[in-house]
Amino acid sequence: MATVREKTGDTVISGILFSIGLVAIFLSRFMPPGEFSVPGPGFFPTLLGTLLCMVSGVQAIRLVARKGGSSVVRIGHPHIWATLAALLGIAAFFETLGFIPVIALFVFFCLKTLSPLRWIPCLLIAGAAAAGAFLFFNVLLGVQLPPVRWL
Repeated sequence: MATVREKTGDTVISGILFSIGLVAIFLSRFMPPGEFSVPGPGFFPTLLGTLLCMVSGVQAIRLVARKGGSSVVRIGHPHIWATLAALLGIAAFFETLGFIPVIALFVFFCLKTLSPLRWIPCLLIAGAAAAGAFLFFNVLLGVQLPPVRWL
């Protein structure tokens, strides 16, 4: 694992978050902003990009004003590659298997990898999370999700 000074790492993260906010603001300019009473598709990306720029800018100013910061921080986590592979698995199997099984498998994998829970609680929580997400997105918001194709 790599190590870096805490102040350097925080400065780099603030810069990256500020850049992401600027990109969100720039790309949202290509979408209709709408009005405050009826926001268009470009309203919330602009709002969130502005908020991200403001927060990361304040954090950068605090870092410049702070003295010291010579502590060393380890970068990395042993399970980051497994989580990245699971996210790629979602992208690969989302359309073919459907929303509920893919999300349930992802939540189960994350719980089993990152928590001390046993198999049965992981399965129950993953099933409940997938069903809850399906109800929220499909029923409440009306978002069309891929159906379970193999049943």
